[in-house]
Amino acid sequence: MKDFNRINEINEKRIDLQTLQGKLCVALYEKAGEAGLAEIRQIYGQYGYEVGLGLRKKWAPKDLLEASKQFEKMTNEASLPSRVEVKGNEALWTAERCPFNLKNTYRQVCEAVMAMDREIFRALLDLKEGEIEIEIKKTVAAGDDFCVGIVRLL
Repeated sequence: MKDFNRINEINEKRIDLQTLQGKLCVALYEKAGEAGLAEIRQIYGQYGYEVGLGLRKKWAPKDLLEASKQFEKMTNEASLPSRVEVKGNEALWTAERCPFNLKNTYRQVCEAVMAMDREIFRALLDLKEGEIEIEIKKTVAAGDDFCVGIVRLL
């Protein structure tokens, strides 16, 4: 039993894939500045759009409210506690933790990585580029206690 407990302790300290991605994004920003952020936005945005296309087939949301509720359910099931409130053309979401473990790093990296969520919603709702934006109001990356963002249809 001793060895099993030791293995569990080691596994708890291991870096998961999303934390690794967060560390790589922070390192890229520290080395390349704005050029690094542009790459992060492009790569995560493209990935988010691809994910969103798959989710659109699975969920077939009719509107922002339905897409937001499905997204909230998905994040909560992934142990990323969040809450979404939709009013008109805006979805206000609140999250308790960052999946990329960006806590106390850089707001700019958070905003770049969040291109992924913007593009998930763009694909889910079958929108053209420029018809949706994401605004980060609070982020644990900047030292806030939780994250608050707005997905806004333009």
